[in-house]
This record gives sequence, structure tokens and C-alpha cells, in this order.
Amino acid sequence: MGTIEVTLANTAMQASKTNTEPGGQEEMVAQSKTVPVNAFVESAILKTTDFTVLSGWYQDIGEIGPGQSTTLTFLVEAPDREGLYFPEVWIRVRGAESVKYPIPVNVNTRHTLIKQPSIRLSRSVPVNITPGSAFDITLDLQNEGLATAHDITVEIITPNTSLSSQSPERQFIRELKSGDSTTVVLSFQSDNDIPIGIRQIPVRISYMNADGTRLVQNEQIGVLVQGTGELGIAKQILDPEQIFVGDMFSLVCRIENTGTDKAKSVRATLDIPFDGTKEAFVGTIGPDNDAPAVFTLKATQAGDIPFHLTIQYKDDFGVHEEVIPLHVFVGEKNGSGMIIILVLVVLAGAGFLYWRRQRQP
Repeated sequence: MGTIEVTLANTAMQASKTNTEPGGQEEMVAQSKTVPVNAFVESAILKTTDFTVLSGWYQDIGEIGPGQSTTLTFLVEAPDREGLYFPEVWIRVRGAESVKYPIPVNVNTRHTLIKQPSIRLSRSVPVNITPGSAFDITLDLQNEGLATAHDITVEIITPNTSLSSQSPERQFIRELKSGDSTTVVLSFQSDNDIPIGIRQIPVRISYMNADGTRLVQNEQIGVLVQGTGELGIAKQILDPEQIFVGDMFSLVCRIENTGTDKAKSVRATLDIPFDGTKEAFVGTIGPDNDAPAVFTLKATQAGDIPFHLTIQYKDDFGVHEEVIPLHVFVGEKNGSGMIIILVLVVLAGAGFLYWRRQRQP
């Protein structure tokens, strides 16, 4: 009795998906976009007439993302006769062709399989990667084969100009014995224009076999780039512009998002010592956009009144709060307006009398 382990890996990068959508004047326009390829594994079974499979019939295994892998274990009972056997693993993938892979198994025979190195790659990727940030990725290379891997090269291929490597793109490892492991640290810098979402970084690992042949394996490192919202005030508007004690007026604060992702559940509040509506729900503000927060207030004090505008919002990194100091000037109502009107009436009357006298002979 023993076990057979099978590792399923998704080595795909990205695919181009084309959608046909209506354009101007009822024309159909084909638009394509690049999306990550997830492989949905429906089932995996071990087909053999020599072994007795005790456990390991897998159904609905689920999705395996780009560069990810999963290990399946089959519990089997070996046949009574010695020899080399080749049971097959049958893997069914939704929307793709099924895979059949023979596995050599040695049952108590003197014949040995050709010893080969087999390098398994594990990666450690930071979770908080934002546009314009620098980050490190740690690769762990472990030789799970039966022979030493020689002249190992780890080559990084940066996918676009928005993501650049700050460490050597090709690193050399002299050898890695069976069961040994080593670590490679890669440094990257993203620019402010890198698209939000999953970015794939191709990694090519090559090494020499015991017989002198070079083995090559291609891997993918998936990094999730997340944007942040950054809110502030673009403009403050008073209606009317001149406010006196007892006046009703509107205060409009245009809140702008200078960040790289949406700011959601945006809410603005005032601590001004006036009566009226002091809270406004704005909603979602996209990057490089703004939206108004409208407050209706009644001036109850005169002078230069300081207050604060508090903005609360959410993004992929949690809940944030911005407090912005503001002020508004409120004038006193002292009857000076009526005096000005009376002076204007007197001047108009005097002018009329002067005009009448000039017309008399």
C-alpha cells in the first residue's frame, strides 16, 4: 500500500477575450480585452488495471489561477507482481480538452527509473501593491527530483513598461542537490499608470540534467495591484456670496478624488455652529473626478467662523477619514442698507428739482 501524488499547475498567462457591442448608428463594434485564465478542474481520477485505488476520486476540484498549483494524493494498493507500471491520471478541465498523463511506478524491481532533477517554485508576494510603489517578491526553489540540477538560471521577463525590475533580470545558481532549496529575491518598481488588477510576471527557469540536456520550465507570478482613493476639496461655493446673520444660504463643497481607484461610500459632515443640514452622502467618486456635497444652513453668528469638513470613505484598503479646516465670514445686519437707499432717494429728488428749474424761462 502506498500513495501517488500528482501536482496540477496552471501555466497559462492571459487570454484575449472579444465581445461584440453596439456602437454608433447601430453598428456592431468588436472590443477585445486581456483577462487572466483560470482553469476549472472538474475531476481527476487514477485509471489503472494493475493497482487497486483505495481513495482519490476527485470531483469539482475548482479553479486554479495563473501560476498556481494544487496537489492531489491517491491511496493505492500495489499489485502482487514486481515490475514497472504506468497508471494514468485523467484530468477533465471545463471548456478544454481532457488530459491523460502516465505515471511510472516501480514495484520492487531492480530496474531504476532515470534520475532527474525537478525544481518546484514557491513564491511569496506582498498583498499591498499600489501604483507607483516598490515591492519585493521572494522565490523559493526546491529540488524535489532525484538528481542534482546544474547551471540553474532564473530569468524574469517584465511584461510592460509600467513594471520594471530593480534587480538583475537573470540570476545564476551553480547547482541544487536533491532535496536542497534556495531563495531568490526579486525587486520591482511600478509606475503611477500601471493598470489596476492582476499583473502576470513571467519567470523562466532552466537547468542542466545529469545527461547534459537542458530542461526549461515556464512559471507565472501573479501580483494584485490595488489603487487607493485620495479625497480633498476642489472648490467651495457660497450662495449667496455675502451672508448676514439670520440669512439662509447654501454651502457646496466639490470633493475631488486625486487617487488611483474609486472612493466608495463617501460621506461629508460639518461641525459649523449654524442651524441646518450638516451631513451629505456623496456616494462613489472615481479617480480624477469630483462630486458635490451640498449643505443648507442658517447663519446664527457674525464674524469669521472657523469650522471643519470631515470626509469619510472606503477603498480596497479599508475606511479612511480626511478632516479639512474651513471658514466663512458672516456680516451684521445694522440698517446701513436702509440709510444708503434714503440717501439715493434724496439725491434723486434734488436732481429732479434742478432739472425742473433749468427748463423754466
